[in-house]
Amino acid sequence: MITIVTGKINEGKTTALRALYHENKKGDGFISIKKMDGNKVHSFTATRLSSFEQKLLLLHENYFSESFVIAGKVGPYFINLFTLSWIEKTIEQLIKERVEPIYLDEIGAFELRGYGYDRIFRLMIESNLDLVISTRVDSLEQVIKHYELKNIKVIQV
Repeated sequence: MITIVTGKINEGKTTALRALYHENKKGDGFISIKKMDGNKVHSFTATRLSSFEQKLLLLHENYFSESFVIAGKVGPYFINLFTLSWIEKTIEQLIKERVEPIYLDEIGAFELRGYGYDRIFRLMIESNLDLVISTRVDSLEQVIKHYELKNIKVIQV
C-alpha cells in the first residue's frame, strides 16, 4: 500500500509523516525539515527517521555560496548532490532489506519532470513495499497518474 499524506504548503505534511512513523514505530525513511532565517526560508534538511541523522538538502539561492555540488534547482532552492545521493543509497538499502514502510517527503513538481527523488521513488514503487509519501494537494492527481500508483490511501492534513 502507498499512503499519501497531502495538504497545502505549510499545512503539516512533514509533521504528519513524522507522527505516522513514531505512532507505528516501524519502517524508516526521510523527512525534510524547514530551517528559517527570521520569516524567510533558509534551507531544508533531510532527516532520517530512525537515526535523526541530518544533512542539508535544499538551500535557498539567497544563502548559497558554492558550499556543495549542485544536483539541480527547485524554484529558488539548490539541491545538494551529496545529500540526494545519501538518501538514494539509504533507500536502496532499505528496499534490499525489505524494511517497510519506507517514508519519503515529498514528491512533487520536480519529480514529475524526472528530477529529484524521481529515480528512487520509481524503485520504491517497483519494490511493492508499503510506502508513506507526501505531496502537495495541487500535485496529488498528477503524482498518482504520472507514477500510475495503485492501492493508495490518501490522508488529508
